[in-house]
Amino acid sequence: MLNKVSKLPLIGSAFVSRLEKLEIKTIHDLLYHIPVRYDDFSLVSKISEVKYNQTVTITGTVKEIKNIFTRRKYVLQKGVVYDETGEIKATWFNQRFLVNSIHQGDKINLSGKIEKDGFKSPEFEIVKNFCLHTGRLVPVYAETAGISSKWLRSRIYNALKLIEIDETLDENILKEHHLLDLKTALFQIHFPDNLEM
Repeated sequence: MLNKVSKLPLIGSAFVSRLEKLEIKTIHDLLYHIPVRYDDFSLVSKISEVKYNQTVTITGTVKEIKNIFTRRKYVLQKGVVYDETGEIKATWFNQRFLVNSIHQGDKINLSGKIEKDGFKSPEFEIVKNFCLHTGRLVPVYAETAGISSKWLRSRIYNALKLIEIDETLDENILKEHHLLDLKTALFQIHFPDNLEM
């Protein structure tokens, strides 16, 4: 874990210098970059059951997404997602890349607060086996320019999957005191199953 953070996939030299601003130089530093808080996106709901002002995650299929150009030269991204119970609109602001990241027919999670006309700037994630950014307690980290919490989540998750983490306590001590092993503890710090964990 004391190897340089650049040994991990998808961390090039530009990111190494940005990470140093967060005092992250080694893989150990990255794994011990503890969340400052969690966004609670763990309430998963059908579209027909969402309520105004509720923070929720919905899983659905993208019906459409497109850029809308306004008179004031702003660009809105407007999408419609549906499930078996209904449709919901989502709007993002000045994120033109979204129409290249989200496509019609994609199965997607949207997480955020429900407003009168749907989601405004929700977190989104194409649904895979394990969701990092939606549908759960989502870690939020100290950030710096060019290093977002979303970026950190994916790199920390990769590190936890790839790196061998040596246990520091004797197995008898873990059992006697009902402690998690170190790798499980680190995983639960970053991606807790629930508030209790």
